[in-house]
Amino acid sequence: MEKKRVLVQDIADSLNLSRTTVSKVLNGNAGVSAKTRDRVLKKAVELNYKHISDFSKSPIFSVKQESSDPINGNIALLYHKFPDKQHSGSSVLTVVEKNISRQGYTLSLYSISDQDLLQCRLPGTLQLNFVDAIFCIEVFDKKYCQMLSELNKPTLFLDSYPNISEDHLSVDLLISESKNTLAAMVRSLIRQYHLKSVGFVGAFTHCFSFHERWLGFCMALYACGLTVDSSLCITEQDDAKYWDSAWMMQTLRQMKPLPELFVCANDALAIQLISCLKRMQLSVPEDILVTGFDNSPASCVVGPSLTTIDCHNEELGIIAAKQLTDRIQNPDLPYTETFIQSEILYRDSTNRRK
Repeated sequence: MEKKRVLVQDIADSLNLSRTTVSKVLNGNAGVSAKTRDRVLKKAVELNYKHISDFSKSPIFSVKQESSDPINGNIALLYHKFPDKQHSGSSVLTVVEKNISRQGYTLSLYSISDQDLLQCRLPGTLQLNFVDAIFCIEVFDKKYCQMLSELNKPTLFLDSYPNISEDHLSVDLLISESKNTLAAMVRSLIRQYHLKSVGFVGAFTHCFSFHERWLGFCMALYACGLTVDSSLCITEQDDAKYWDSAWMMQTLRQMKPLPELFVCANDALAIQLISCLKRMQLSVPEDILVTGFDNSPASCVVGPSLTTIDCHNEELGIIAAKQLTDRIQNPDLPYTETFIQSEILYRDSTNRRK
């Protein structure tokens, strides 16, 4: 039986490091601490990584390698569900790691299991004494977020649970502005097409950003003299149901009639909705207009291309990195809530040609 090939990702997963950090070590690049470099090389030897014989002859095998970058410490990335390539958080993480590494910090990845979440405990492999700051993505459980805020570590949430602002936690919050931008988009479409019925799709208690988008939806309808009709909205709070196409189509068939416009909490939901509408022999945008949010890679290639809102993920990543390093250096500054301006992108899913 052929032996399984060891990949860079295997080394990264076994050490709770990012693939980029491991690649830096294996390629002899600067910006990684001597301790992390040593761990990566030892793990590569242990796993019999195919190129390891080259390392023993190379200066990078020495932990005394000189680096032009200062080595300041480690930032722990905590996540409950790791964002895939379609998730806006994926591109944010790439930029965050690139920018904190310039400041000499390593980004270490820690997965929060369902059991960790239930018991409000840190991942078993996380050693808090060796962590300089915590960066949270896709962590929306209120009690867990409150626990993290009490660790006395610089902590930044990229999105969080709804109404986090009311709890005044000892954390920083970074998020793309949702409410006002989505309201502007929906108002524009209502007025352009003289719409009378509009529905929302998404679990608006899922997270802070979804809740903001729901509020923006409601604001737009009220501004246009329309009322929110719950019978035209799909707001089931069990997130798993949205990916059950049979459930989604059954829910749509119960709407009589369907709304003229569906406003979805993100692009993934919009793409799932469009797929179900097509299976019901309905056309977007001719029969129904659909919008998303996030400007995910798929939003450009799906048919029809999706009207959405760009979160400016690269800028989010740059600001996240700066907020993390600034908080480490200035822990006593007042905590912040930072909203990054987003941008409406009108595409074919709302372009109803006359």
